[in-house]
Amino acid sequence: MFDKLLNTLSSSEIVTSISTQLDVLANVIDSYLAGIDNLRMASIILMILALLLFLFLIIIIYIKTIVAFLRNDNKNPPAEFAEEDNDDDEIFDEEDQLRLNQIIDDQERERELEKELQKELEMANAERASAEKEKQKEASKIKEAEVQKKLAEEKKQQEQPKTVEKEFSIDLDWKKGKLQEMDALAQNVEIKPDILSYHQSNRQLSELIGLIIDMIGRGVDDLKIAQTIMFRNQYMSSEEDVLQLIDAVKDFIGLCKNQEFSKLENYATLPHEEDALYHLAEGDPSLALAMIEALMDAGIDRAGSLATETKKDILYQEISRQAGIFGNLAAVNDVMLATGAFELAIELAPNNISAWSRLADMYSKAQSTSKAIWAYQNVLKSADGELNAREVANASKNLSQHLYAQGNSLQAAKLYNSSKQYYDSLGINRRLDKQEIEIIEIIEAHHQDELQSTILRILGRDGGRGFNFA
Repeated sequence: MFDKLLNTLSSSEIVTSISTQLDVLANVIDSYLAGIDNLRMASIILMILALLLFLFLIIIIYIKTIVAFLRNDNKNPPAEFAEEDNDDDEIFDEEDQLRLNQIIDDQERERELEKELQKELEMANAERASAEKEKQKEASKIKEAEVQKKLAEEKKQQEQPKTVEKEFSIDLDWKKGKLQEMDALAQNVEIKPDILSYHQSNRQLSELIGLIIDMIGRGVDDLKIAQTIMFRNQYMSSEEDVLQLIDAVKDFIGLCKNQEFSKLENYATLPHEEDALYHLAEGDPSLALAMIEALMDAGIDRAGSLATETKKDILYQEISRQAGIFGNLAAVNDVMLATGAFELAIELAPNNISAWSRLADMYSKAQSTSKAIWAYQNVLKSADGELNAREVANASKNLSQHLYAQGNSLQAAKLYNSSKQYYDSLGINRRLDKQEIEIIEIIEAHHQDELQSTILRILGRDGGRGFNFA
């Protein structure tokens, strides 16, 4: 539009037309004023017309100037605006680019954490599936061997129906580490090597308490005991289950050695410490639980007679610890009984982080998922990162499994990695070497025969070296 206006105003035709019209107007005025005597009036009128013409020309020139300025402005923007744009670009390049790079890095780390968690979970599932497969395969081989043995016996009876011979069998007992007595007729029997080979199979924690007591009696440190139990259990139980069971056995031994039970009024009606430890080694914690329960009841009765709250709190803390021992021993066979014990421990001492951690474990085993998550979250909220590092690692590991099942893989990966770092630093999941396995097999082969003497030695009642675990 501005170009069109400029071309119209700048054309020579319009200037010529204006000049022609002014000449005509001047002629008309001259003819009109020819008969006028007053020349002064005529000169004034002419001066006014000339002034109007001059103003008209000035307006035209001003319009042309504005049009030219606008045309140049559209083609070349001002330098100051260009500099401002460059400054904006520079600001974007420095600050926004850093922020964008940070976001990209965070996303990459999140993806890496998700991949790592997925890989760890897949490996754990693969190991568990492999263990189950080996167990099934072993059971199938045993069943097949029994069938073949039965068929061979039937075939032998059919081939020699009239021959009557004394039968015998070889029963290899790896708990005792020796062969049972065989008939004299078996002296010339060839024993195949594969019959005597040792096959590792996963064992429940209740079956491994005797091994724990034996290794305690030999002065083996807690970490080595835990590595051994994890190996014999084929890593089916959690690290916290194994560690807490070892602590509970040692704490019960400490109560026996410190003669805590002999101070009770009904001590005569309670099982003897040796009997309780022997049954515990056989996987039966009932006698030990009865003794601990009597000790707790006596403590609660005594707390009721105390005058000051401070003394009551101290006594409740001790009873809460005893309830934790009770719960960890009961958890081997009875999850519900253990749950009640840990709830009592928390009721007596709400700041007992270990009891909170184990209560969450019991809820998880009882399929009470919401309660378990609540208890684990309370552990992470209340625990001291240094004093309760083990409880924090246990809560992080179990919470990661719940979060991953809910689809929150990022948070699950963070918690899982933190717990894995703790257990790796502890070394509880380290695989045993061949020499260590051979030593454990030797211990297992003889611990049943030596169990009674081991218990007496631990309690310091055979003149041997005593151990104080309390």
